[in-house]
Amino acid sequence: MGFDKRNSPRYPLVAEMSYEHMGFSSPGKLTDVSLGGFFLDTINPLPEGSTIGFKFGLSGDGSEIPIKGEGRVVWQRPFQGMGIRFTWISATDQNRLLTYLSQKLSV
Repeated sequence: MGFDKRNSPRYPLVAEMSYEHMGFSSPGKLTDVSLGGFFLDTINPLPEGSTIGFKFGLSGDGSEIPIKGEGRVVWQRPFQGMGIRFTWISATDQNRLLTYLSQKLSV
């Protein structure tokens, strides 16, 4: 399933999010995040290899603007969720995420 192939550690982050796949938008719940991706808690995960567009907020980062990007499903568990690897995220959002995770490390 690729759990041991992560390039960066994941950190807890519970956030409501939305994602889009093949023109359909769905709500979801993000439960952890890293510089490389996140876990999307959903009872109906997409097949591995599926691509999504996404947006989510970073609680406590002081911005009302969501992180937006694209990702690929790298693993999934029925009725539990799916692991998403970033395939595109803007430099600005990547820096916001890096700052957010750096603050988590210093706590």
